[in-house]
Amino acid sequence: MSSANHMHPILTCAEAAAWEKQLLGNDEAKTWDAMQRAGAGIGAAVLRDFVQWRPLPRDPKVLVLAGPGHNGGDALLAAHEILRARPRGRVSVIFLEPVDKLKPLTKRAWEELSRHAGVEIVPVESIRLETHAGQWCQWDITLDGLYGMGFHPPLSEPVRKLIELMNQIPGAIGFRAAVDVPSGVGEKTDGLAFAADFTYATGIAKTPLFDSANAKWVGRIRFIDLGFLEQGGLLDKIIIRSVREFILLQNALNWHGRLRDPASDKRAFGRVLIISGSRSYPGAQMLNVLGALRAGAGLVTALTPASHAAAFAAARPEAMWRACPEEADGSHGPATLAIARELWPRATAVLAGSGLGKNEASQKLMMDLVRECPLPLVLDADALTPKILDVVAQRPKDFGAVVLTPHAGEYARLAGEGADLMAFCEKYKVVTVLKAPITRISNGKAVWHSTFGGPVLARGGSGDILAGIVATLLAQDPAHATHAASCAVVWHGLAADALARARGDTAALTAELANHMSEVLRNEWGH
Repeated sequence: MSSANHMHPILTCAEAAAWEKQLLGNDEAKTWDAMQRAGAGIGAAVLRDFVQWRPLPRDPKVLVLAGPGHNGGDALLAAHEILRARPRGRVSVIFLEPVDKLKPLTKRAWEELSRHAGVEIVPVESIRLETHAGQWCQWDITLDGLYGMGFHPPLSEPVRKLIELMNQIPGAIGFRAAVDVPSGVGEKTDGLAFAADFTYATGIAKTPLFDSANAKWVGRIRFIDLGFLEQGGLLDKIIIRSVREFILLQNALNWHGRLRDPASDKRAFGRVLIISGSRSYPGAQMLNVLGALRAGAGLVTALTPASHAAAFAAARPEAMWRACPEEADGSHGPATLAIARELWPRATAVLAGSGLGKNEASQKLMMDLVRECPLPLVLDADALTPKILDVVAQRPKDFGAVVLTPHAGEYARLAGEGADLMAFCEKYKVVTVLKAPITRISNGKAVWHSTFGGPVLARGGSGDILAGIVATLLAQDPAHATHAASCAVVWHGLAADALARARGDTAALTAELANHMSEVLRNEWGH
């Protein structure tokens, strides 16, 4: 993951401010251009994300909380973008300062917005948040632009009261969007901030957004790329040479969305061997296979306990299902390893562990597989045990990479509670995909954050699909495990975003996630 096209550095607020000053300086034209791109990007993103909640009304009611600085200007321009899409909408604006005290470009943003007939300034004293039966909310969308990245505590008493009011009854003010950072969040906070559903980070992603202490204020993160990286050669600047934290971008999928070579053969697109499932957990393997197939694997071979091989082959005939003798409890045993040895010379990556079970036979199978198999490995779920790490560490240097895909609980068992991800990966020479609301990928040298996906992934089986995608991309590019894992996480997350827009966060099925994988390749990054 070295290409600037796939990622942006995550900077402190001070570093981001210094960079923006260097890039924009006091040039009003450049700053106005950046503000317009920020407002348009935020407005368009809000319109896309809103439908995860419910259909956007033809006449949405929008509330803007605007400070006197450029963050307030961005919020006003975002509201203007929403009105372009929904001209019948109405916008109410609460200003922290009188209009004549706004910064010039923020005042300009207000003048542009105020030309619309449905726009009004409202005093904060008029705000009364109440819910009534049959009423969705008083405002469909709330845009928080009170403070930006330059915030330093404490909040003034009037702002504190306003934010407390906004946070009192979330349902009364609908979809809650923060511009760049939620007001009250900065390098330091005083324990209160605007509670956003989504935060739209503009230009440069700032470190406070990724601090777990701020998660309750930040909500889901969307990155609005303003072209700062391309304009200023950001990665080459001294200010960020020591940065080891990056945010992944949608265009990590650039290569995967291209037309395939017309002379290509199925063997050119990865040959994945999957060792997973058991009589107790058969669905995990089916989801592994579904993820691998949807990710475009040329060949998928699944070693499955004999008792359900025929049913699986009938349900998903695109894969090759190899029936394996099973233990008394329906799990894999020593016979599976012998079959795997026969097949791995014809594979380019192996996925193991999902739904395997934790009995002695299956755990020995995993230990022997990791010790003997020279191919790149993706280890998931029941393959993730502290004992297996010692075997991973002893793999010969000419063996393929090992990618681990734990969730937080599995990672705590592997590394210890609160263990540093980068240090863990460096110690064991592995790539780790640490699944969470913000998934982090590390190879021991840096950490890449994926903000795609969201609560729609908080359901059983979503990680099994991800493991199949990781295995396929690793099989297609065995020499670049970090890149394969990162692209897989982005793809999985974008498909989840598309699923949430189609079904909402709640009433979705895990397997439906795979149906949206083609959408995010064929449209503009799924957004």
